[in-house]
Amino acid sequence: MRIDQEPARYLRSPRLVPRGAGAMLHLLSWEEEGDRVLVFGIDADGQVGEVGEADSGPFRDAISGITGGPEPRATDDPAIEDRDEADGHLVRIERAGYRSRVILTVPGRDEVEVFDAWGTAAAPCLAVTDDGVWVAFHHNVREDTGAPDLAKWVALRFVDREGRVFEPAAPMVDRNRDREGEEQSFEFPSLVTSKDGAVALFGRGSHCFYRQDLNADGFSPRRALGDDGWGCRGRRVAVATMASGRVITARRERKGIEVEVLDGPAGGAPRLLPVDAAFGRSVEVAAEALALDGRPDPAAAAGRMTLFGDIHQHSAHSDGIGTADEPYLRARHLYGDDFCALTDHESFLGKRIGPGEWRYLKQVAERHDDEGEFATLIAFEWTGRMHPGPGHKVVYLPDADGAVISRDDVPEGEGLVAAAAQAGAFAVPHHVGWTGADEGAHDPEHQPVWEICSCHGCYEYFAHELGQRGDLRDQMVDAVLRRGHRFGFIASSDGHGLLFHHGMARKRDPFRTGLTAVQATGRNRAAILDAMRSRRCYATSGVKILLDLEVGGQPMGGQLPRVEEVAIRAFAHGTADLASIELVGPDGVVAVGRTDGATGELDARGAAPWLYLRVRQEDGEMAWSSPVFMG
Repeated sequence: MRIDQEPARYLRSPRLVPRGAGAMLHLLSWEEEGDRVLVFGIDADGQVGEVGEADSGPFRDAISGITGGPEPRATDDPAIEDRDEADGHLVRIERAGYRSRVILTVPGRDEVEVFDAWGTAAAPCLAVTDDGVWVAFHHNVREDTGAPDLAKWVALRFVDREGRVFEPAAPMVDRNRDREGEEQSFEFPSLVTSKDGAVALFGRGSHCFYRQDLNADGFSPRRALGDDGWGCRGRRVAVATMASGRVITARRERKGIEVEVLDGPAGGAPRLLPVDAAFGRSVEVAAEALALDGRPDPAAAAGRMTLFGDIHQHSAHSDGIGTADEPYLRARHLYGDDFCALTDHESFLGKRIGPGEWRYLKQVAERHDDEGEFATLIAFEWTGRMHPGPGHKVVYLPDADGAVISRDDVPEGEGLVAAAAQAGAFAVPHHVGWTGADEGAHDPEHQPVWEICSCHGCYEYFAHELGQRGDLRDQMVDAVLRRGHRFGFIASSDGHGLLFHHGMARKRDPFRTGLTAVQATGRNRAAILDAMRSRRCYATSGVKILLDLEVGGQPMGGQLPRVEEVAIRAFAHGTADLASIELVGPDGVVAVGRTDGATGELDARGAAPWLYLRVRQEDGEMAWSSPVFMG
């Protein structure tokens, strides 16, 4: 049975509590007057009847569907998705850098370490039995190499009454961290057990929900629940065991909350083997390019520093995978980036981010912001209609006080840019050759930069060698520049956590298909946003190429009056040998510099309405400075 959402009542975050022969279902309802917690009764046949309203308090989307816990209760803790509790037992995630530990607290005894690895573990849940405690969580550490990877998969551990840790002896059927296509990963687990010891495990792939049972015969194949295909759903399956032994499940599908009564797990307790908590590599590996590898920073001459970050990516809070913490952990500790933004769709494919969830996402970003060491930006994606509609834009807010500007309230690009300006924010169009540039809404002050490269390809010009999704020739960056518009360049991954972005990306790791580089006065949010506003920034195809451009004494992004001819100087230092360093204007390449291994220089004189630097490496990676404009 489905409880349909309505425009005036957006439902999410199912939570089940067993009651008599059935269960009580708690749902978060975002309505015009604010969030409410609605309570429904579910009988043994799965029939649903609305009971009333609970005291909502600051009920948070972050606690959606964590099974085995107490009654839904008010909480304002942004780390709530890193723990679960039931019958006095508590499981939690502890992190130190990129290292994750899963810790179980059992009443009356010492803590038990269940898992310890250099990687991301998240979304724990537990189920207490007469013999011990089942603990489930997802992590990104490969079983074959012990190294962290992109795909997450659910892991199961059993802790007996003596505190010993076990894992199922049978291999997990269907586990494939290299699976391609739209449906990848298996994360956000919930579980229940039967009286005979069998286990029913529920989780989410990149889009579809699944069930997988474990009993004396081992693991069953994963079985899909509900509809499949690309979309924004909930994160967890809420599940509760009824007195009959059957289980009630509730999950947020694209059109509402799906309630389903299923057979409980059966077939006896699985065979277990002792397992060490330490998993994967025993020593941490250094994050790549934590510094600039000894390369001189060309921004230092102006009292600035070149910083790199991916500021457009998605999580399971929209149509990606993973928790809201994972992008920040990955950026800082795995890639060695300087800054990061999580930019989930605020309204897309049936899902909306309401005030409670938005507050949670901002709190997570604030928790990872580390002044002078690592910066987080507050942002969201506004998803308009495809060309000739306004396309897609990311909105970057000045601080964590800002509210979402919803496409449901502001459906056109011109209105969005105006609303962003009023909020002290700015908008950034992306994949313009696919969904459109929204040229009529462009404002060089409040839409100062465009994202020109991502996992969808490069939109510098039509039929780019890095590939591109879409074929809107007149929406490409070069075409719009020639029509007189002014904007700087950035790049980001637009990653959703899928290998090769389900076949659309040129790299296995979509999070390394685009990077924004800024020449900033400090490693902090305000300085990074200021560099983007002033267009003192550039785009790369995913590697940390250093470059600089000066035209008539103006840095990249600057403006000059119309002149006959000025001196032009450029420099680049790549991560591999350079193939070319070129100056590009409205008529194409206007000057070519010299390369020597990984370095390149360009000295020229000239004038044009706009000029930018393009760098190519022998390995195919590229970088593009923001243009300098004249006239």
